[in-house]
Amino acid sequence: MNHRLLAIDLDGTLLVGDQVPKPHLAALRAALDHGFKVVIATARWCQMAEAIQRNIGNSDLIIACNGAQVFDPIARKDLVDLRLPSDFANELGEIMLEADGFACATLSSESLVVRRKGWEHKPLPSTLRSVSAWPDFTIEAPRIFTAQGSNLVDQVKALIAQRTNDDILVLESLGPTGQVVLTITARAANKGAGLRSVCEALNIGVAETIAFGDSEGDLDLFAAAGMAVAMGQASEAVKSAADYVSDSNTDFGIATFLSRYFEGEFSDYDL
Repeated sequence: MNHRLLAIDLDGTLLVGDQVPKPHLAALRAALDHGFKVVIATARWCQMAEAIQRNIGNSDLIIACNGAQVFDPIARKDLVDLRLPSDFANELGEIMLEADGFACATLSSESLVVRRKGWEHKPLPSTLRSVSAWPDFTIEAPRIFTAQGSNLVDQVKALIAQRTNDDILVLESLGPTGQVVLTITARAANKGAGLRSVCEALNIGVAETIAFGDSEGDLDLFAAAGMAVAMGQASEAVKSAADYVSDSNTDFGIATFLSRYFEGEFSDYDL
């Protein structure tokens, strides 16, 4: 076996709720000791991924915002920085100011949240800032929008249905609390393209990578990677796209797989 890099989704994969469970933490630290690069590949914002990196004990490249950003935490620079169309972002932002729900927009230096009608008291991580109005997205367009709450999700889908959408990508998944989450990025943004950019920067072949995920947003990551591992609670479509189905994230599927991997169970796996 000649794998050198692990690309790992956060929600529903590495995380249980908003925490990295101890078995996953121990498994990734063991992977670092074996010489692996550990790359977070998430729809979440980069600052959150960096905090998780520090807990793991590494500083490898980060794929954030569903591939709209690839960030080098050592050089403090972006290798990929894709933005939504400004006119669409402003239009979508107006809907998010009125609808019942929880909306987040990620810019260069921070992620902003608007909460409406029953969502005002939802706890926020320290890496998010609550606002009552968005900035002018003509000045700086967001890398990604996320939307939660049935009313907000329905209104966002209605707006998107009115467009040709050849310049944006919309994905649907379940968040840590079981709520449907929409993620909206530029069309070119996806985790698979992000992984290829990471591999090029690190001079690692994509066939030397193992990807871990659980949702539709991980399918491009699976397609790009040398080996794909789905969590046990993933949909049948995600499982069928994987080379191996592990335990669920709550049963520590990453730790289960890596334990078997380092014991040599996959030594005959054909790269």
